[in-house]
Amino acid sequence: MALVLVIDDDGFYRSVLRRILEREGHSVLEAEDGLEGLRLYRQYEPPLVITDMNMPGIDGAEVIRSLRDISRQVRIIAVSGISSFYNADLSEFSRRLGADAVFRKLDPAERIVAETKRFLESPTVDAEAV
Repeated sequence: MALVLVIDDDGFYRSVLRRILEREGHSVLEAEDGLEGLRLYRQYEPPLVITDMNMPGIDGAEVIRSLRDISRQVRIIAVSGISSFYNADLSEFSRRLGADAVFRKLDPAERIVAETKRFLESPTVDAEAV
């Protein structure tokens, strides 16, 4: 299947995503912060990155901006346990930065599986359709 990079300072959530994605046949790289995530992206260039928005140090907004500077092809899913970020609606804010989709940490595993599959099978995805 595909290599997926998960960037999140919450080890429990990273392990949940890892189990979901590995059950679907994907290989998973894990990073516990944005800096490590960007380093792993540069090293392995996975086609899909799932990043938390609210992390200490380099937050998800900076991760998304940096990934878009590196590659316009990478698919990015922003995740968060909160509904707003920088006093803005998380979904709108994430899309303006360049995320292809936004998940809440409580979204069902089925949505994560379906969207991951869709992003990895399609060379281009219209972010507005998500």
